[in-house]
Amino acid sequence: MTDKKTFILSIDSGCWEYLDPLLEQGRLPNLSRLIESGTRGVLESTMPPVTPVAFSSFITGLNPGKHGIFDWSVQVNREGEFQSASAVSRRGTPFWTYLNRKGVRVGLVNIPIPYPPEPLDGFMIVGITVPKSSRNLTYPAAILDEIEARYGPYHVDVPINLLHEEGIEAYTSAWCAHEDRQTEIAFDLIDRYDVQVLALNYVGLDRLNHFASEFGYIEQVLENVDRNVGRFVERFPDANFMIMSDHGSRRLKGAFLLGKWLAQHGFLSHGDKSLRIPRYEINFVLSQLLGDHYGLTGLGEKALRRLLGVLFWLVPPALAEPVWRALARRAPEAFAYRFTDRIDFPATKAYVRSNSGSIILNLNHRGQRNSAAAPEYEQVRRTLVDGLSQVRDPFSGGPVFRKIYLREEIYHGDAVELAPDLIADHYDSTCDLIVDNDPQYYFFVNRLNRFGDHKRDGLFVFAGPDFARLGGDGHRASIMDVPATLLHLYGVPIPDVMDGQVATDFLSADFMRQHPVEVQLPEEDGYHPQRDYTEDEMEQLSEHLKDLGYL
Repeated sequence: MTDKKTFILSIDSGCWEYLDPLLEQGRLPNLSRLIESGTRGVLESTMPPVTPVAFSSFITGLNPGKHGIFDWSVQVNREGEFQSASAVSRRGTPFWTYLNRKGVRVGLVNIPIPYPPEPLDGFMIVGITVPKSSRNLTYPAAILDEIEARYGPYHVDVPINLLHEEGIEAYTSAWCAHEDRQTEIAFDLIDRYDVQVLALNYVGLDRLNHFASEFGYIEQVLENVDRNVGRFVERFPDANFMIMSDHGSRRLKGAFLLGKWLAQHGFLSHGDKSLRIPRYEINFVLSQLLGDHYGLTGLGEKALRRLLGVLFWLVPPALAEPVWRALARRAPEAFAYRFTDRIDFPATKAYVRSNSGSIILNLNHRGQRNSAAAPEYEQVRRTLVDGLSQVRDPFSGGPVFRKIYLREEIYHGDAVELAPDLIADHYDSTCDLIVDNDPQYYFFVNRLNRFGDHKRDGLFVFAGPDFARLGGDGHRASIMDVPATLLHLYGVPIPDVMDGQVATDFLSADFMRQHPVEVQLPEEDGYHPQRDYTEDEMEQLSEHLKDLGYL
């Protein structure tokens, strides 16, 4: 077994547009040194460039049409059942399984999607998506108790309530402290489990890009990430480093209300707005109501929200509905998020479930997966493509959608039949998408509570003894190339089912002369869903993803 170490340090949402000004000012010295000693470039994400889709391709080296993750929620069968994206619904063999077979131990810290954690030769601390109440965060399971005994309570994310209750400065500071702590935890476990490969995802940039109106807070988390990268380089100066991001970032000026457009153009119909609020949404609604509508803040708002939350929790949802309805008449904006149960499927041809641009056709009028052979299928898709292609961004003057993809244009594999029928690429515009299916006569709004979102172009920096030192910034790779390149670093033949390629141009000439690329034939990977989420777990995940603006 080799002693060579490789660190994959992911800067979630990292992009050169954000980093380059700081690099020029000398504020990211550790990343700058890695760039000077290696190669930098653009890492192309998946479409859509969202965390569960991109990280599933990073984990497996497969395109979404093979791994089956197309959005934050995944349609798991043709009857229209959805569940949260996770290892439960992801197909394909993770890269660490191939490395383990070669005798290479692997550690994972805060990598999204491997929930529930699975056995591996090494250790695992899972990232989003995790039910809020779950204690099943690590493998081995005992790691969580050990972490908390030394560092205090461990959370996958910094609670979003901190932002609402104490403000953006406290939220930023908490993310920096959280990522410092994750780095310390990684160091402890690297030594204890003697891993050769570590993958760690720093996610603070993503959260601050979404919720910080001022760019200075984004700069703070980037400088903090740079300090933690420096700690790795100082401690492991002879290691290979693969700095990456799952996607890039952009700032927003407004939002396009895609659901309203679909309704106004006759593709979507809605039923009565349901105000039978389930218990898991009570805190979210009260936060919207007390904070956004009534302007309450601080401890007073928190105490009142807790008191009302207990009262609403004790009352059955059906009995509480008249009270919610009365509140909605006073503050309709606090209840605007309630859209999924308002779709009138018998009268709906197309609908959306998230802000990722994925559009689902509903030609059988039951909310179930369509057959591409349905008589209307191609006509409806082409009509949608033509119509959405003409929508202009009023904030920039350009198109909102750079392209509207048919699913077979960008995906291939056995899972394509479960993919959205259209994928609308709005990731070069200044507009976010809001999934509000209420049929009003306006389609654009100024930004409400999110100030940044994703784009497709991320970043990579490859440096270390096995990588080439190349100048320039015109280099490109795919996120699917990262696992293939990692396997090649450790002499693992590349499974020919992988869509990613070994990034041979960025490996040193000496390394490539000594280690030509080898391919292994496909095999039954033995990787199948382990269990479904419980209803309560799904409710918790939905609440968290709504808080982040993804659903």
